[in-house]
Amino acid sequence: MKLSYKSLLLLGMILIVQNTFAADKIALTLKARGDTKLKRATEAEFKPNLQVGTTLSSDDHILTGKDGFAVLVFLDDKSQIRVRENSEMIISGTRSETAISKEISMQFGTLKAEISTQRRGDFVIATPTSVASVKGTVFWVMSDPITGDTFYGVSGSVQVTNNESGAVIVVGANQTGTSTPDGNVNVETTSADDTPEDTEETTAPVNTLRIQLQNQQGEVKEIEVKYR
Repeated sequence: MKLSYKSLLLLGMILIVQNTFAADKIALTLKARGDTKLKRATEAEFKPNLQVGTTLSSDDHILTGKDGFAVLVFLDDKSQIRVRENSEMIISGTRSETAISKEISMQFGTLKAEISTQRRGDFVIATPTSVASVKGTVFWVMSDPITGDTFYGVSGSVQVTNNESGAVIVVGANQTGTSTPDGNVNVETTSADDTPEDTEETTAPVNTLRIQLQNQQGEVKEIEVKYR
């Protein structure tokens, strides 16, 4: 049977993860298009054209331009980050035997987080204004160092702590939370027209990727990732 280019690409992604899981890899690039750049933790400069199938290590740096877009999946629990245009962030993780404690250090921009329940690890999104602690939820973050952060809850809840005042809010489904550099926080019901639109998620077909992960002891587990 003749395999399509896409099928071969996905097979290649599986092999890459198998061969590098024993190192410090924490995430995988599921999608990338437009102006996307990657700076490795060990490198001094960004390199253009982030590629699908690229494995990411702790402290790798992602930057998207005006038409950039990327989807990242963490290798332990299938949590996904959808990075929108004009965004910059550092992807970090501390690996244990069973999980990865994850942190997204977001300088500015917009992302959608689809976080699996964090039973064995933590998930934190840190901005210049706030720290969001996540247990298992779907939400949007729009961050600007000057005006502050806006969190749009889709499902579950996220706890947001303001860096200046220490004030804490919990943003649930269909709620909008704001956190400003001067220490103010607020939660209100989301207006129908305010939530960012993820047009690709509603129009693109659902793809399934099976990733086999092997640790240093030779133990293998397989995870199934669905994405658009």
